[in-house]
This record gives sequence, C-alpha cells and structure tokens, in this order.
Amino acid sequence: MSATRRIARLAAWLVGLAPLEETRPVLALSWGGAIAAACFGAFVFFRVTSALWATPRPAPVPPDDPATSARFGLTASDRREIFRELAAAEPGERASAERRFAGQAWSIDDDRASGEREAVLGVAARRKLNVTVVYLVLDEGIRNKWPGPDGKPLAAAVAPLNPRAQ
Repeated sequence: MSATRRIARLAAWLVGLAPLEETRPVLALSWGGAIAAACFGAFVFFRVTSALWATPRPAPVPPDDPATSARFGLTASDRREIFRELAAAEPGERASAERRFAGQAWSIDDDRASGEREAVLGVAARRKLNVTVVYLVLDEGIRNKWPGPDGKPLAAAVAPLNPRAQ
C-alpha cells in the first residue's frame, strides 16, 4: 500500500468515515500516543508535587521543661506575648469579615480564620518559629482563657457550617 493511500485511510478513520485495521503502524501510533500521555501525566504529577519533596521537614516541637515552665521551646512570657500578638489582630479580622459577609456567621468565621492563618505565618516568620508551634501557643491561650485585647478570652467555638447559596 502506498504512503498516499495509507494517509488517506488514516484521514478517513480520523473523521469517522472508515474503520482502521489493526496494522503495525496503527498499533505503533496508538501505543506511542498512550506512552506520550503517560509521560505527560508523570511530568505534570512530578511538577505539581515537587515542592512537597523539596521542602525540608520542620524541626520537631521541643519537649516541655517543667522546671522552667517552657513549652514548645518557649518560655511562658514568650508564649503569652505571641498569643497577645495573634489575639490583637482578631477584632480587626472579624470586623472586616463581618463587612464582607454580613449576617453569614459561618462565612465570617471562615474569613476570620483565613486572616488568622496569615497572622500565624507572619509571627512564625518574624520569630523564626515552626508554624505548628505558633498554632500550639494560640491553642494554649484559648484553652487557658488568656485575655484577648479587650480583656476577655477569645471565643473557643465556631459557627456551624451553613454554606452560602450560589
């Protein structure tokens, strides 16, 4: 079969006008396409997940020292200072969220938590701490009812999920 005839049959098959026999070139083309798709999928997978492999593991949380009241590798005064810094940002974040999501309690809490995450990341970067340690300090302050900026403890509850209607 001539090359022109093969190309014509392939074109007819591509537009759905004729069946294509299982010949060596057809099998090679189909296997080649499958291999190319698998290679492309592997490339995308490795490209997307490479940051997970390249990022070093965070240092383990230091053990508690009852003699000095140090927890998470921080003294009690350092932990309270970190908590005050995070708690001071909460009223502004909550007010901003209430303006954006008036009357939608779950959305307000969700947006406030997003701002809290940014505050935690900022504190962790400035103090060169593990993000987990900063969250543990925040949790300790909430559980122990340390006073927030208004002298009252931060709320330990979140609004129940009630997604917005689209």
